[in-house]
Amino acid sequence: MNEEIIQLIDTMDGRQKYDAMCKAFFRYREAIAPILKEVVAEFKDCTNDEIIALIDADSISLSDTVSDLPPRIKSAGTEMTSPADKTIYYDCRFKAKNPKLSNEMICIMLHINFEVHNDYNVRYPITKRGTYYVAREVSSQLGILTETTDYNRLEKAYSIWVCNENIPEKLQNTVTRYHFVKEDMIGHTDEPEENYDLMEVVIIRRGNKTTDCDIFKYLNAVFASDKENIQKYIDMDRNTQIREEVDKMSGMGQTIYDRGIQQGIEQGVRALILDNIEEHIPKERSIDKLQKLFSITREKAEEYYMMYAGKM
Repeated sequence: MNEEIIQLIDTMDGRQKYDAMCKAFFRYREAIAPILKEVVAEFKDCTNDEIIALIDADSISLSDTVSDLPPRIKSAGTEMTSPADKTIYYDCRFKAKNPKLSNEMICIMLHINFEVHNDYNVRYPITKRGTYYVAREVSSQLGILTETTDYNRLEKAYSIWVCNENIPEKLQNTVTRYHFVKEDMIGHTDEPEENYDLMEVVIIRRGNKTTDCDIFKYLNAVFASDKENIQKYIDMDRNTQIREEVDKMSGMGQTIYDRGIQQGIEQGVRALILDNIEEHIPKERSIDKLQKLFSITREKAEEYYMMYAGKM
């Protein structure tokens, strides 16, 4: 993880750190490849290794290469700004060779933006934000328009969103693509799809229930820091940094879980002590209850009792 990311993560609380680590994990080509294979039509017939190789080397950070496959997608290009438009801060942005349109003489790229979005229940439709992102990605390819602007240079752009929380039950475990389609109103035309289908938004909505779909199995494993199941999709032995990132995510996730459990225990302990005091139940009996109900030592039970009884 580069120094800028480390410095940013150090300023965050536990949950924010975990979320940042998950987003940083997807800056590895190996980590993003299983998702691209499932949701990007151009990569449908490619293997994960082929997809990794198709990601443009110019969009890769070479500052911390650990193998013959430079692993990181460049973070310097995740900010987009123009004099007239709002600055966009992408989670992850990169280019990959389009295997459907490229050949030995011509290299056509796909421009891909990948976002991890926790709260699906926001004040605007995620589809509209994704559409704005992908529209800006297309417009940025030409810069300032002039009489000599060559629209032939425009290449297809994707905005892919993984949504994790507050998703309505009927939408959980769904993947939806939004893109341009041709509709002949009078007569029939044979316009090539690559001339008009230049913007695509993909929304991946995770769910609480298990599913047999590979994309959700993989994402569930990543967000649970489940190394055994991540290994089914990524050969972590080829890139030890990915394994280290998963270990960090696992450690942070366990810390958050333990902290939540501890907070729950303390809330329960406090409620029991205050209720017992109000009902004039003797101290010794309250301490016995605390030991049995919360599986704690007598010393810890007495410590809790003195802490909360003293606030009455």
